[in-house]
Amino acid sequence: MRRFAVEVVVNAVILVLIAFVLTLIVVPQPFPFGESSAPILELRDPGIVGFVVWAGVLVLVNRFARPVIMAVTGQLLFRTMGLFVVVVNAIAIWVTSILSPIKIAYVAQPFILWLLVAATLWTVVSTITTAVLGLNRPSFGPERERSLWRSLEALPTPRRNAIIENLRLQQVYDAIYANSLDIALAGTPIGDLRTWFERRILGQTDPLSGESGPVRVRLMLQQLGPTYVKIGQMMASRSDLLPPVWVDELSKLQSDAAPFGWEDASEILTKELGRPPEELYASIEHEPFAAASTAQVHRATLHDGTLVAVKIQRPRIVAKTKADLGVIQQLAREGERRLAIARKIGLSSMVAEFAAGVLKELDYRNEAYQARRLADGMAKFEQVHIPATYDELSSERVLTMEFVQGIKISKADELRAAGFDTTELGTVFIRAIIKQVLIDGFFHGDPHPGNILGDPESKRIVFLDMGLVGQLDQQQRVDLLGLIYAVKEVDIPGIGDGLIALSKPTKEFDEPAFRADIDRLARQYLIYSRSTSLGSALSKFLSAVFNNGLRLDSQLTLAMKAVIQAEETARALSFDIDLGQAAVTEARAALLESLTPERVQKQLQGTALRVGKELARRVPSMEVAALKWLDMFNQGKLTVEVDTSDLNRSVVKVGQVARQATVGLIVVGQLIGTAIVMAILLQPSLSQFLGVAYLAMIAFAVTLVVSFIVLFRIFLHNDEDDT
Repeated sequence: MRRFAVEVVVNAVILVLIAFVLTLIVVPQPFPFGESSAPILELRDPGIVGFVVWAGVLVLVNRFARPVIMAVTGQLLFRTMGLFVVVVNAIAIWVTSILSPIKIAYVAQPFILWLLVAATLWTVVSTITTAVLGLNRPSFGPERERSLWRSLEALPTPRRNAIIENLRLQQVYDAIYANSLDIALAGTPIGDLRTWFERRILGQTDPLSGESGPVRVRLMLQQLGPTYVKIGQMMASRSDLLPPVWVDELSKLQSDAAPFGWEDASEILTKELGRPPEELYASIEHEPFAAASTAQVHRATLHDGTLVAVKIQRPRIVAKTKADLGVIQQLAREGERRLAIARKIGLSSMVAEFAAGVLKELDYRNEAYQARRLADGMAKFEQVHIPATYDELSSERVLTMEFVQGIKISKADELRAAGFDTTELGTVFIRAIIKQVLIDGFFHGDPHPGNILGDPESKRIVFLDMGLVGQLDQQQRVDLLGLIYAVKEVDIPGIGDGLIALSKPTKEFDEPAFRADIDRLARQYLIYSRSTSLGSALSKFLSAVFNNGLRLDSQLTLAMKAVIQAEETARALSFDIDLGQAAVTEARAALLESLTPERVQKQLQGTALRVGKELARRVPSMEVAALKWLDMFNQGKLTVEVDTSDLNRSVVKVGQVARQATVGLIVVGQLIGTAIVMAILLQPSLSQFLGVAYLAMIAFAVTLVVSFIVLFRIFLHNDEDDT
């Protein structure tokens, strides 16, 4: 209530100032060429009470009617780069003038023009005032947000809904704007004034007071929801672009998130699985033991005593996520329309692929399938384990899987204390990733330390969260293996060839500049660098790919990110791990496995079966053809068809060459004749031969006419041949 009263007083003061300024400006009436004049605003002597009442109504309109206005018109903010907010404020002022019980002024004509002028002044002054006093924090309370998104998620809306996206846009804008101001003004006199005003006037305290910018950004991303958390996670993986303090803080988004209540969790379980959790499980803990951006995990026991983990999707995130993805895609399209860099990187297609991946991750049935497939690929490694899933207790928003405990693979000291050989553990881990990416072509797309555990009891590596996976075809796997081997051997031309083979060139592709960049980076990071990390070199080569007009397929980008991330994790366990050697070793092992008698026999059987099926399919047509040949042979009419189309084309080309040669001879002859005649005419010593020269001129003219006739016929014949 105190905040509302303060906002009313502040807006009343702003209105008084704007009204005073507008009363001083006199304009022609009717505007702009009228003979009479009047002030833009003429006060009706409302007094202080009138301004306060008017300001109170304006504050209420901004709180309740403004979201409705934004829901209808929010998309125009994209196209006007935010300038449409003046129109939104004009509508809010107009609605206030209708609802307010006290009229404070008369407005000159035309009303719409001066309404827009007043809205512009109010936008500028109120923005500055609220920024200085710290009144611009998001007012979207959690309970109200809860009921709103519950209602929106229940609606049968399609994939894209403009109204929901507009509401989400306003919420995201408020959060980003307020937090950005806090970060930018922290430590300045204005920042101190905001803190003082909030504590002394509003009677509130900022729980994040004194926190650094990275902390505020991380908490803001968590507040905005799973889509923005994933963006933060992607940013955390770019240690080549961000300072270490930002990488460390954003890395907390991988596992640290506020849990939601058991009431919501129980409701989701009952709705998704058809029975209350008390019937589905022998026991289930109400407090989650882990919470992430899209879900939280509860420990439970099946009726046979098996310990399981129940992953429950966060409530009310589907509508939010769809709205977020729609907003981001709209921003990408606007970015491509306005910015060359966005067109260069193909921003719209990148965002579209990101959106498809996020929506796929929200369906846990996909994760269950991916876990089973990944487990099959990792069966050869006794030290690698993929938790089993329980389909009868899983659905689109619930996933029940084997419960595993362990130590994050990045915590090398704790692993050693638990009895792990970290060198062996790192080697197995990198070989497992290499097999997934380069041999199977089906790989864990996010192998960050939060998703990889070391089980102290079984001494095995455990992969968690199979929601994001990638797939590569055979040619992509071969090309990627070749690139890694070229990097290992410091084959600079081979590195360039490998990256070109993996990429798609755009119109801006500059191959000489690209190869020069590769040569420079290879020498800097592979020859003259003390670091032996192939992953860091690969990340630098990827920047050269982008800067020179090459585009990597999204799956290849994901694969290279997984390999780079895996090497960083493995080298934290053992600095001597060689990514290139692991790739070669795994490829050699896969080749030897494929040459076993059983596999060769199976391959031959498969090939024979396919050939047999094709022969069986073609037998009727072969039989008809054979009988037709026999009939023709018996009748003495065996016909052999010879295709001479290529020969005819060659003959035509020879004729064209001959005609072109004839034209050339005629032209050369004309030039020689002209030279002789001009030489005679221009030499005084040959004046006695002028008669011969004139005869030569006449002959030259006749020959020229004949030449034109011949040339005309040749070209005419050439056109007929072409047609």
